[in-house]
Amino acid sequence: MFKISRRMLGLVAATCALALAPLTPTAAAPQAGPLTAGVSCYSLGIQYNRGAFACDAYVSGGTGSYSYNWSPVLNADIGQNGGDYVLGSCTLGRTARVNLVVTDSSGASVASVGRFYCSSDPS
Repeated sequence: MFKISRRMLGLVAATCALALAPLTPTAAAPQAGPLTAGVSCYSLGIQYNRGAFACDAYVSGGTGSYSYNWSPVLNADIGQNGGDYVLGSCTLGRTARVNLVVTDSSGASVASVGRFYCSSDPS
């Protein structure tokens, strides 16, 4: 007669449990890459007797969420700051410039400059 010990029964049960367990690979944390940012600005024509413009930020890499710090530099005033975009006024017929500093949740930051010609024609 064949006798099964408790130890052997435990080994059989453990082997069956491992065989039936779903195979789920452990995903490695994605590598985000370096933080990069750019600015795209364009003229919106004339509003309130001044030139109007909009700038959009585009960001990639880094860690987590981003904060945006916009500042007017030359022939531009920022009227509305929406985080990853700004709206403002500019001096017609002049080249204007805004600066952007983007900071990610780990504290890394990168700067970018938006240059555009302030025109009465929307672009």
